[in-house]
Amino acid sequence: MRIRAPKKNKSDILKTYLQSEIDLNIKINEAIFERFFVILEKNISNHISIELRNFGVFKSKLMKPRYGSDPRNKKKIYIPSKWKVKFKASANINKKLNEKI
Repeated sequence: MRIRAPKKNKSDILKTYLQSEIDLNIKINEAIFERFFVILEKNISNHISIELRNFGVFKSKLMKPRYGSDPRNKKKIYIPSKWKVKFKASANINKKLNEKI
């Protein structure tokens, strides 16, 4: 049996962030929030790994080209190499994730 977890998108996280941060202007907080994601995206796209202490590590990994099969007609297809983002959660995040089981 699969447990469905609730989803949050970027705007939901921004609302939560803005509710908790009341010492700065809302526009400044939005700019800080957006800038964080721009920097994260830029570094990952330049294949620079990012370590956020007590949260995790983002890395870009080159996947090798390979042959796969088309599920509709079972024909072999060529899948070219591509970059993927990998995330490894820290021990703290894993501990918090599993403490409610």
